[in-house]
Amino acid sequence: MGQVQGVLDEIVDGQTAVILVETTKQTFHLPISQLPEGSQEGIWYDIRIESNQIVKLTINEEKTKEQEESISNRLNRLRKNSKGSKFKKN
Repeated sequence: MGQVQGVLDEIVDGQTAVILVETTKQTFHLPISQLPEGSQEGIWYDIRIESNQIVKLTINEEKTKEQEESISNRLNRLRKNSKGSKFKKN
C-alpha cells in the first residue's frame, strides 16, 4: 500500500492507540509502546503500511500544526458568531 497519513484518534485504557487513516478508511489498534516518543491524541503521522499492518510511524509535525491551526480558526469563528447561552444563570 505504501505511504499514507493518519491521526492518533484516542488512547484506550492507557494502553492501546487508535489510529485513523482517512484516505483508506482504516482503523488500526497498536500498543502505545509502538508509538514514537511525543505521541498524543491529535498527532498526525506519516505511516507506511504493508500487508494491512503498520510497519513505520513518523510524526508529521507540519500536518499536526496545520490541523491544530484549522481547528483553532474554526473555534474562533464559532465564538465570534455565538450570541451566548440561551440559559439564564440564577
